[in-house]
Amino acid sequence: MPDRLFVDRRLAAVYDPLDPDRSDLEAYLAIADELGARTVLDLGCGTGTFAIMLAARGLDVTGVDPAAASVDVARRKEGAGRVRWVVGEIDAVADLRFDLVTMTANVAQVFTTDESWRDVLARAHDVLRPGGHLVFETRDPDRQAWLEWTREQSTTTADVEGEGRVESWHEVTDVEGELVTFRSTLVFHDATITSQSTLRFRDRHQVGRDLDAAGFVTLDIRDAPDRPGRELVFVANRPDDSLAGSKERGWRELGVIDEALLRGEIDEEGWHQRVLEIVEPAYLAATTPQGQSGNSGDGVRWEQARRLLLDAVPRRESPVVVLDIGCANGHLMESLVAWAAEEGRHVEPYGVEISARLADLARARLPEWGDRIWTGNAMSWVPPRRFEVVRTGLDYVPPRRRAEFVERLTAEVVAPGGRLVVGVFNEEKDRDSVADALRGWGFQVSGSTSRAHRDARLRYKAVWVDC
Repeated sequence: MPDRLFVDRRLAAVYDPLDPDRSDLEAYLAIADELGARTVLDLGCGTGTFAIMLAARGLDVTGVDPAAASVDVARRKEGAGRVRWVVGEIDAVADLRFDLVTMTANVAQVFTTDESWRDVLARAHDVLRPGGHLVFETRDPDRQAWLEWTREQSTTTADVEGEGRVESWHEVTDVEGELVTFRSTLVFHDATITSQSTLRFRDRHQVGRDLDAAGFVTLDIRDAPDRPGRELVFVANRPDDSLAGSKERGWRELGVIDEALLRGEIDEEGWHQRVLEIVEPAYLAATTPQGQSGNSGDGVRWEQARRLLLDAVPRRESPVVVLDIGCANGHLMESLVAWAAEEGRHVEPYGVEISARLADLARARLPEWGDRIWTGNAMSWVPPRRFEVVRTGLDYVPPRRRAEFVERLTAEVVAPGGRLVVGVFNEEKDRDSVADALRGWGFQVSGSTSRAHRDARLRYKAVWVDC
């Protein structure tokens, strides 16, 4: 049963005026954008502020809350017609599927028993699409926020239409282990009404274990920007066991690893190791040659996404020596040879791969090229020769080292007069962020190529620098 603060119609009507500053929700809007969510379940939506903010950005939003009085307030707000409102618990939307489930404010802490908490996590897992995310906040118990829940420190007042001046404050009435009980008092011109609430303060380790038990992978634990050091914001993922899902999860996790490097929590060796832990299992688990090279599509989509690299290989009668950095299982090497042959051209392929297991796979698949597939980190690998064309990506290079990486390749790996090719990458049709980055690092972009992407907003692209 929800607290009286939310089910009493008079109290629900003054909730927003007494707490008008919801700038804390901006961080959650940014996370929804970051995760690329299109369908969102705002669980414990209350008076609907966050759900309406999401819907205003064009997202498909469902707001669920067991307090009918609060949902009625939400339904009367401007923009409420864009949201699907449901009075009930999460099982009321069990037949729907979402990219993102959110629990903002105190929602995650109202589940005070182990049974109710684990049940809501399990149900959130069920309504998420594979690859979807659960994002919620919980107060850090180490900060003992309840010590500030006194009348003196929590009193707020507001002039409310139809009610006049309303005064409100909170007072703790009991602390027992992880459970904190407090009383909210609201003073109207003609009445004083109280509501009792209990929240559970779980520590980060317990929450992490509970997420793991529910089938989630915790991607990040962040600060709430408006309350640094006081809130724990969990970003958890329902894994998608397909290759596409593994790659998508990998991109999210790469962002977390990049941040850890920037904060000094890991060094570059640790960065490469953690990246390898993401990439290697996904590639090795794939059952197709293109899958083992990181492409989740079929042979036709592989060719559509990779053949454009041949545009960067100079046309001439004699063979062109090409090095593929991050060659994985060698499938791009053999594909470039085959595609070039179809055009009467000749490519001599070489490869280097940071994963010893993937390099071994490449040599086993392509024994005729076994002596030209090396294991090494291209950031420090000493090539036995220089190459006319060197192809690389930048995704698996620490962001702060990318300019240095490109400089090293052009100075020590590409042959004089040769070409460094960056790609293939997916990018919006009207953007050139990779080319702009290269120019910003002082390199002259000599050429580029692109092909249609299955997502009409994107293009497959590659750019190159002549040395």
